[in-house]
Amino acid sequence: MAQRVVVAVSNLKGGVGKSTSAVYLSGAAVRSGRGPVTLIDADPQASSAEWLESAPIEHVEVVEAPTTRLVTRALEQARRRLVIVDTPPGAGDEKIVRAVLEAADVVVVPTRAGGTETSRVLATLALMPASMPRGIVVCSARLGTRDLDETVAAWEASGEEVWGLIPERVSIAAGAAGPLSSVGIAHYENVLLSALAAT
Repeated sequence: MAQRVVVAVSNLKGGVGKSTSAVYLSGAAVRSGRGPVTLIDADPQASSAEWLESAPIEHVEVVEAPTTRLVTRALEQARRRLVIVDTPPGAGDEKIVRAVLEAADVVVVPTRAGGTETSRVLATLALMPASMPRGIVVCSARLGTRDLDETVAAWEASGEEVWGLIPERVSIAAGAAGPLSSVGIAHYENVLLSALAAT
């Protein structure tokens, strides 16, 4: 990975694991020797920034950029080889999401299995060019359930790649601002490998 790569973590729906994914991807990058990392928190709620303020990860620089102007500037000024951007949910912040997606090299789309999740993922995918490398990551996954199997099969049938199934215990173990679990890091290392391979 000689040149800079921008990984956007995006879904227009809130509460699907964007911040958890952004923080874990940062930690996975450092552990696998792909650091240092710049993590840009473009969500006005600043969940990633608060998490890493409470539980810092060595070699991860956090930049808070909760407006379109600030996130554009942060992306222009980021000098590290790997930049991960935690985007806000769409309600009122779609301009920020669009600005990040325009600058991204690859997009990780966290979601959950079942329910009303599909429509918001499709709306997120519609904001990016069809040629944009992207992959679905199912967070808080209850492994071995029919709901999860049907969700994965549906995404694959629609032509979308599923880059990871993150077990429910990962987000529970971490909680807000908790230490990263080794299980979570291992899962997100695989997601990161898929994302980087797609660029």
